[in-house]
Amino acid sequence: MSKKAILDRIEDGKAVFLLEPDEQIWTIPQTKLPKNIHEGSSVLIDGTRITLDAQTTAENKARIAAKLEQLRRKND
Repeated sequence: MSKKAILDRIEDGKAVFLLEPDEQIWTIPQTKLPKNIHEGSSVLIDGTRITLDAQTTAENKARIAAKLEQLRRKND
């Protein structure tokens, strides 16, 4: 069974993921990170296989962009 996670950050050569739903931390060496996965990417983890969840990543980016725009309008 695969788990959902978000790549929170990369620090000290480690990729730090937040596992859903309770945001447990899971780390792997940055060298094992697939090239198409970047900070903020939503992923599916199945054992040692990590794949990009492109749809969830796009939805999250759109939601964050909308919130930022809302904040910008509020400050004008």
